[in-house]
Amino acid sequence: MKRIKEKLNFLKPAGRNQADPYETQAQEIRLLHPEDQEQKEMAVSTGMGPGKRKLFGIGILAAVAVWWALSYYSSHRCYTEYKILSTEENTDIAGTEYAVLGSSIAKYGPDGIFCVNSRNELKWSAAYSMQTPVTDICGKTMVIAEQQGTQVYVVNEKGVMGNFKTTLPIMKARVSEQGVTALILKDADVTWIELYDSAGTELAKIKATLEDSGYPLDVALTSGASRMMVSYLGIRQGSLNTKIAFYDFTSAAESDESHLTGTLDYPGQVFPEVYYADSVTPVAVSDTGFVVFDGKKAPGEKERITFEREILSSFHDGNYIGFVFPNEAADCRYEMELYRYSGKRKMKKEFDCDYEKVKMDGGEILLYDAKNCMVYRTSGMQRFQAAYEKQVSYFTKLSGSGKYLVITKDSMDRIQIS
Repeated sequence: MKRIKEKLNFLKPAGRNQADPYETQAQEIRLLHPEDQEQKEMAVSTGMGPGKRKLFGIGILAAVAVWWALSYYSSHRCYTEYKILSTEENTDIAGTEYAVLGSSIAKYGPDGIFCVNSRNELKWSAAYSMQTPVTDICGKTMVIAEQQGTQVYVVNEKGVMGNFKTTLPIMKARVSEQGVTALILKDADVTWIELYDSAGTELAKIKATLEDSGYPLDVALTSGASRMMVSYLGIRQGSLNTKIAFYDFTSAAESDESHLTGTLDYPGQVFPEVYYADSVTPVAVSDTGFVVFDGKKAPGEKERITFEREILSSFHDGNYIGFVFPNEAADCRYEMELYRYSGKRKMKKEFDCDYEKVKMDGGEILLYDAKNCMVYRTSGMQRFQAAYEKQVSYFTKLSGSGKYLVITKDSMDRIQIS
């Protein structure tokens, strides 16, 4: 037996002696009470006993609860005061209009355009003479055209991309992010929709007559200018009729000179506005609601929402479309509704403050007039409302929580709501 034990010694780990009877007893105790051993090992590794670990866990939960409470309070609180962070002198002439151009502000009027930052520091400027300038913006690109005139300027944050003149009077202008413009031009008995690059090279030309397609009320381009949508208003069997037409300018559609891929008729309705929420989501806004089309080359209806009451204002961005209606309640003159492009209503909110302009800006809804500024979240919670100390010309959101830019006739104020 002794020899057998000696031969089996190779099975023992190197350097390990025969088992100590006291160590064997300790191992048996650990096997009987493993949780006590784990707690002791954890206490050694963390420097905490069970009581300290419990207090530490309670502290973390309390911190999370405080953070959640502050976030909830901040998101549901309506701020009624503001602090002016900085103010710059504004010497713009009367009639100057303003628009957000990327991260900059475009100031434009009959005599030219100025591109500045939020501190009114000039980036670039361009002079022109237009009696009635009309504009459109796609991303960081902007077109300025002379309504009833022939001048066109295409610009971005860096400066003028190009300018040119048309041979016919301009009625409306739209631009893509790469600088392609779609112009509605008025001839004697014909209306033309013409596409140009920023240098003025003609890319496509579509003829419209009242007898055939109708008069083009509005036109929209995708950001890459590969597709176009037009709202035509005409007469059909003695009644008004809107035709929504879709065009494709990709290489696959070049064999058809008209580029037309499909039309949809809407008897008795008027669609004064069309736009692309994104490259595959065409939207048409009527006097009674809106229609969302699918992204096919020959689009069909995806969603249609119709209202039974008067639409006072509409606004939209890439995610939502909203409307303001008159309200029957005596203490709230207006009601606002916001919809996703799926057709599902996101929110419904009554309000009673005067406004002249409403827009989606940075994921929020901004309403303002010469005296008041209001901000709503897409949930319907009011974030800010205040009477401003000076006459407001323009109101827009800045980067940073609770920061906005207010342009008045003599100043550009960066404010923080509080």
